[in-house]
Amino acid sequence: MKRVLWRGGIACLAFLVAAGGGGFLWLSTSLPDRSGQVRVEGLAAPVDIMRDDRGIPHIFAKTEED
Repeated sequence: MKRVLWRGGIACLAFLVAAGGGGFLWLSTSLPDRSGQVRVEGLAAPVDIMRDDRGIPHIFAKTEED
């Protein structure tokens, strides 16, 4: 009986580790890309988008339209 409980506990632990790892991978791939450049047609001047420590984007442009 102890052997069955021991194996069940190990199986539950393995499931929790696998679920936690899968959840971490899923969450990390759903985050926005924070680096790189994108070309956008129709802008009058370059636009910079910076994220602060909390991930909030701040947009810096020369004109209101951009």
